[in-house]
Amino acid sequence: MYKLLLLSLSAGMLGINFFNTDINSTMYYDGREKYDPALQRLNTIPLLTAHIDSIAATQHVPINSYEYVHIVVSVIKYRFYHGFSHFTFNQNWIAALSGKYIEEGLACKVQPADILQHGNAACSQQAIVMMAVLKEKNIAYRKIGFPHHYALEVSINNQWSFFDANMEPNMTEQQRLASHWQYKNDNLKQYYDSDRFTDLDYKFGVGLLAEKGPINEVPAAHANLFQHIACWLSKLLWLLPLAVLYYIPSSTFLPKTAINLFKKNSSPSLAA
Repeated sequence: MYKLLLLSLSAGMLGINFFNTDINSTMYYDGREKYDPALQRLNTIPLLTAHIDSIAATQHVPINSYEYVHIVVSVIKYRFYHGFSHFTFNQNWIAALSGKYIEEGLACKVQPADILQHGNAACSQQAIVMMAVLKEKNIAYRKIGFPHHYALEVSINNQWSFFDANMEPNMTEQQRLASHWQYKNDNLKQYYDSDRFTDLDYKFGVGLLAEKGPINEVPAAHANLFQHIACWLSKLLWLLPLAVLYYIPSSTFLPKTAINLFKKNSSPSLAA
């Protein structure tokens, strides 16, 4: 019986790798965001960066300028609509199940190359893609964290400017400066479409200061490590029951044999 159980367990863990299923909640395009599905062809950082550079070259926009960063944000804004992109079973079933039954973030992709396989991405994921582009161009950045939102600051001409590709605030160059909004979350709310976002107090809090991350940090390092390990385990864990079946003697699994061995090895005083 134990052999059948181990074989079934092994087959189940192998078979799940063939299902292209996302068991976590998926959001669909609501028609209100600035989204161009044709841009899904930009599914790698090199392709995305080349597209941005081509626009900048056409407009004679230099790198490390406000106009260049604005192009980066605009392309990402049209590249994605809002909604977390998750791992499917065939990509990483351990992460997928962890996201479903433990914490959704465990199933949310944090590598730019993985995120770019989707048309949808949440605020943190769009920021991660933007970080990757800025890193390619040696433009300094840092995350700006809110109670339930995530955006970026970019260093331009030795001044920090605020950008949010996900929620698309309507801000001028001057209004984006840190010296203007002073890291006070309430000062940002006026630039967001309150008809679209009726939960600004939830996202930004009330009377709170924004959290500034380290400059040029590698985002979501812990999540990336977990997902990397989970990915390998998802592909290889089915071998474990077979190893148990091969290396552990059958007698280990047989209760009667174990009892007989115990009686045989017992001392006379204990057997009496």
